[in-house]
Amino acid sequence: MATITRREGKNGAVSYLIRCSVGYDVTGRQKVRSMTWKPEPKWSEAKTAKELERAAVLFEEKCNAEGKVSAVKFQELGRLFFEEYAEKKLRPQSVHRLRACEERTYQALGHLRADRINLRHIQKFIDNLAEPGISRRGDSAVARPALLEWMEGRTQKSLAEEIGVSQTMVSEILHGDSASYQTAEKIARALGSPVSELFTVKRANRRLAPKTIRHYLSFVSDVLDFGIRMGMVSVNPCPNVVIPTGKKAEKKILSLEEAQAFLDSLEQAPTKYRAFFTLALFSGLRRGELLGLRWSDVSFEDNTICVSQSSLYLKEKGGQYIDDLKSRSSYRTLKLPQEVFHILRQLRAEQTEDRMKLGDRWKNDGDLIFVGTEGKPLCNTAPYNWLKRFCAETGQSFVGIHGFRHTNSSLLIVAGADPATVSKSLGHSSPAVTMSIYSHSFQAEQARKSEAVGELLKSKKA
Repeated sequence: MATITRREGKNGAVSYLIRCSVGYDVTGRQKVRSMTWKPEPKWSEAKTAKELERAAVLFEEKCNAEGKVSAVKFQELGRLFFEEYAEKKLRPQSVHRLRACEERTYQALGHLRADRINLRHIQKFIDNLAEPGISRRGDSAVARPALLEWMEGRTQKSLAEEIGVSQTMVSEILHGDSASYQTAEKIARALGSPVSELFTVKRANRRLAPKTIRHYLSFVSDVLDFGIRMGMVSVNPCPNVVIPTGKKAEKKILSLEEAQAFLDSLEQAPTKYRAFFTLALFSGLRRGELLGLRWSDVSFEDNTICVSQSSLYLKEKGGQYIDDLKSRSSYRTLKLPQEVFHILRQLRAEQTEDRMKLGDRWKNDGDLIFVGTEGKPLCNTAPYNWLKRFCAETGQSFVGIHGFRHTNSSLLIVAGADPATVSKSLGHSSPAVTMSIYSHSFQAEQARKSEAVGELLKSKKA
């Protein structure tokens, strides 16, 4: 509602100050727009009153168009954001990542009016996320006897399928092996019991990684931006929030010698995993890209592989599903060494035998290269779990599946590949992204080359 204040100048001239609220700024202070309105000297008092009221109404409508705010709570605005925008416009994996930020964010900000959330509110929330003990990553959990009791009437297979892990992992947990807190939480949720009742939890007292904290800030910012578009919020303070700096985790990679030793050790491995990890090391593909490869993507004549889809897992999507790649640059064709295709030929021959044995029970309708039993898509956790056991049995360094991607990029850089070449091979959106991720590797290689030039010049001088 606009307010009107009558003012009279020294010369007796009358004017009116019309003021209207347009929300709040990043400090929580009310933002007010104002204008001065002057009547014509010849107007009567009635005419002046009528025109003044009309000017006030028009000014208030103009302020409303600029973003007059409402009293919606942040959690309610978040619900509208998912229903009216995210679920319709964003990729399933993006929605899943945003959903993962809901619980902590709503605990801190959900009860506040979205139009009154200011920089201090958000900064305090972000600072809290950087405190020790916030992250459950690294926490481990060992099953209590109660877990076996809660498993009565449930099969290991059904539980594994519900929470998205292998049946082998469920069996190992039930027999006393430790699990990550996240896996324990999934099991507890599936069985309808608190984690503390089913597991003994050991805390690692870790902080959230800066990247994870940025995900939370991005979620808050996305919701507030949605509120601005809907006319419910006037400002978004998030661009002014400072993310606490933390020690950047060092990327785990294999040295050239370790990579060669790993390939040698795969000689006795099942053909499926021998092919998977040989391809991972030589191609640098993401896990989803590897699992999404089809036989039709392979050219044995040209020794090339076309990367055109990704196999992902989301419970909300019914488990494993095929999706488009992250960006246009992710679609690429890679030329790889002959030995990769030699192993792929062996795998194709084994799959042909399995398909002939199983007949109608063979379920590989998607022509996928990497499949589980009966040709069904390989569970996305299966390669990771197999690799972890294999490295423990052979005494080798365990770097995770993404570590093979980092190893591939590192070897490319050492071999002298420029940022544009590495970026194209990895499917990054631009060389700038590659440089930001692997700047240390490029700098180290540049320093090595500079030293080599220095030694060469010294030898010429001598």
